[in-house]
Amino acid sequence: MPDSEPIASHQTVFLGAPDGVLMHGDFHEIVGVDPTDTEGLIPLAVSLSPLRCLIPRWIPGPSFGRFEDLELWWRIQGNDVRADYHRFTGPLNPADFPFALHVPADFMREVDAIIGLYFLIRDETGFVTPSNPVSLRVDNDPPRYADPDEPARFVDPNIALTGITEQVLADNPFIEVLVPDPVVREGRHQIGYYLDHNVPPVPSIQKGRQEFVFTGVPMVLRIPADVFRTLRNGTNHLQFRHYDRGGNPSGFSAPLTFQVKLMALPANLPRPRVRPSAYDDFLLVREDARATVAAGIPTPYDNYAPGDSVVLIWDGRPVLPPQPITAFPHWVDILWSILRPPGTLIREQVKVSYEIHRSGITPVSSPSDFFWVDLTIAGHDHANAPARLNATLARVDVFGLGSGLHNELDNRDEVLGAQVWGILYVAPVAGERLTLHWPNVGPVAHYDVQPGDVFNQPFRFLPDVSGTAIRTGGNHPQLPVFYVTTNGVNEQDSPTTLVNVHIDPLVILKPPIIQHSLHGGAQYLTCDSRPALCDGVIWHVPPDPALQLNDNIEFSWCGYTTNNGSGVPISGTDFVTTIALSTANDVAAGIFVTVLPWSKIEPMRRYMSAEGRYRLLRGGGAIGASTRKVVRIDRVFAGSGTVCMPGDTGFCDGS
Repeated sequence: MPDSEPIASHQTVFLGAPDGVLMHGDFHEIVGVDPTDTEGLIPLAVSLSPLRCLIPRWIPGPSFGRFEDLELWWRIQGNDVRADYHRFTGPLNPADFPFALHVPADFMREVDAIIGLYFLIRDETGFVTPSNPVSLRVDNDPPRYADPDEPARFVDPNIALTGITEQVLADNPFIEVLVPDPVVREGRHQIGYYLDHNVPPVPSIQKGRQEFVFTGVPMVLRIPADVFRTLRNGTNHLQFRHYDRGGNPSGFSAPLTFQVKLMALPANLPRPRVRPSAYDDFLLVREDARATVAAGIPTPYDNYAPGDSVVLIWDGRPVLPPQPITAFPHWVDILWSILRPPGTLIREQVKVSYEIHRSGITPVSSPSDFFWVDLTIAGHDHANAPARLNATLARVDVFGLGSGLHNELDNRDEVLGAQVWGILYVAPVAGERLTLHWPNVGPVAHYDVQPGDVFNQPFRFLPDVSGTAIRTGGNHPQLPVFYVTTNGVNEQDSPTTLVNVHIDPLVILKPPIIQHSLHGGAQYLTCDSRPALCDGVIWHVPPDPALQLNDNIEFSWCGYTTNNGSGVPISGTDFVTTIALSTANDVAAGIFVTVLPWSKIEPMRRYMSAEGRYRLLRGGGAIGASTRKVVRIDRVFAGSGTVCMPGDTGFCDGS
């Protein structure tokens, strides 16, 4: 503090830093100076800029309308120089503190000096309140050597003789080099080293830096062996710079010259490529994955050595452990688990590179390249991807428009065709297409996903499958019908629906034969027919060469209000039964069918009729059909006009 300054006669209190903040006297902090350093050394990197000094708030401070000056003072060789100041008008605002004053960088250009630093509060009357002074050290004097031409040397003298060989690096994970001590050595000095074929190194990039905390041990650099692999073969040099604890660097040391005799590292690695023809359209899709996508090294690289292996890196993920390289080009198959990224699929560019692995060296990375990949699909994904067949898609339902059957088509559908229905997959997107495929025909119908369509929504393929397509597809007890989903990039096949198709022309069979006596010139079933009608109408299906053991006969009957089997059938008279040809006699002699109950017969009374017909079924489908047989019916007693009913005299009355 200048001798002429009056000392404050009132008490001023400095509010210190909160707990845990180290103090420099009454300073809150001197930024960049280690508070635990007993010398208060100002590092070189800090001294190149104004020194930032943080000062805590004091109390009471100036009252309202008064002012006080905050001054920062720098003392060197007994001389005090004001470095910075600031005037405060009362009252003080706590938000302004700690407040920063700065020592100009030019103040810190002394070669080596002990500095006193303090601040003071000067009020309007001239009274001052000083802080406790802080002792700092300015050191701009670089380390010096008694013999500047003395180089470092290898701790192992054999290395100086043999140079750096593969055997040396195999035996020594670190190469030890002894650096001479400077004239003045303190704790926490550092040595930065350079390895290059030029003296001085060009460019002058340090390969590493090592700190020596204590002064009583030799300054031995332990340089990782891999650093030497970055050097070219032939003459190389090691030089170093010495940094004192303030960060002042020495010049380049004299070079330690040595020979490098290593196997040349892999170099000029070509960019990875995807094997043709997977990428001939510049987009990888699921069809490529089904054919196996492979990527790798398209041409030889410099300094290939037997035993080299490669790790291909696809989208940041190693594809496989190191694979031996035996020839060029060298390809690595990309597993589906690697090709398909986790999460939601999008079209994206994937980064691909590879590493060359060789015993004793750090892997050498290739340049990267980018490849377009689109594995998106219409529909949800499945465990067996990238296979086209997605067993989790819903099967279709085929409905015969003539037969009314589901997943079965017969000759009745030959004209009207069939409807085909499906159920939508998870998260359908408008514009995606589902195409129906009919065996031996190909695509026959489709459905385009519409805005607003949702999962599990039923839909209909259009147009309906025509009878022509059904005929072309042919007869088959298990015709596989399926659909294909597409988003314009990738396709999926649904599971098949097995459709029983039997539309071949039916074998024309003889009509069934009525087994009752018929009366009158027009041959009517009457109340006098025998056997009596009240016990059922009996038909005989005659033998035919087309009949085989275990075939089925499907017999049908219905009545009409006319006497010639024309017009609309009488409601409630329809009767259908199926009888198996279970014995050889059934085939040889035919079978008998009885139409019952009476309710199927009773509606046919005066001058009416009924028809009988049958179909030959084999393997679940019809292969033959009889012509119809019409029988006339008149159940009126002759001369009375009364319709006979069971229990009437002479008609099923038990007599």
